[in-house]
Amino acid sequence: MPKLTKLPQALLFDLDGTLANTIPQLAIAASKSAVAIGLNPPSVETTKGFVGNGVNMLLARVIAGRFDVELKDVDASLLKRAREVFNVEYTKGLDKDYNLYEGVKEGLEYFKSRGIKLAVVTNKPQMFALPLLGYMGIKDYFDFILGGEVIEKRKPDPTPLYYVLDKLQVSKENAVMVGDSNNDIEAGNNADMTTVFFSYGYNRKDPKELKFDYGFDSFNELTALIKSLN
Repeated sequence: MPKLTKLPQALLFDLDGTLANTIPQLAIAASKSAVAIGLNPPSVETTKGFVGNGVNMLLARVIAGRFDVELKDVDASLLKRAREVFNVEYTKGLDKDYNLYEGVKEGLEYFKSRGIKLAVVTNKPQMFALPLLGYMGIKDYFDFILGGEVIEKRKPDPTPLYYVLDKLQVSKENAVMVGDSNNDIEAGNNADMTTVFFSYGYNRKDPKELKFDYGFDSFNELTALIKSLN
């Protein structure tokens, strides 16, 4: 997509690694899930490398001990038990062990003041995304929130982005996908949308391998870009 020449009508945001650092709370729940099924708990750094494709994939990677795994590769009963524990433990910890990145709240407030529609498109299950955004104090800024497991497809498939744009009644040409990982950027590219990449999140690929329209090191740079547009 070409660079922005006018104010976008909608900004679509990833959650984990884009709006907030949530690795500590994810790591705690993943560790308790691992222990419950007799495995050694993963380190925080290992957990960071496993996130991005939803909770079931995170737990499958914890069980297998590697990133390159499919759900069918792990014992279904083990995964089911791990997910049950994760649901309980993560829900209990949603109100702590996270931090919003600098400039997020101020940026969202400014975007709303410009009349831009805001949405969250995350692979994190809806049952966690909604309360977490509430605890963070930013839920009300968003016109629509789509978590994982609501529809069948997930990023990097473009379907979740199309789904949200339909809800917002905004065309892909007038919207921007904002994220910190290859899943976000590839989803935006697959949807033929303008993309913004944040370098500070949980991306696993070399940024040089990603094709994005804007690359920023802080949320404030996105706000500055939007402020520069008519």
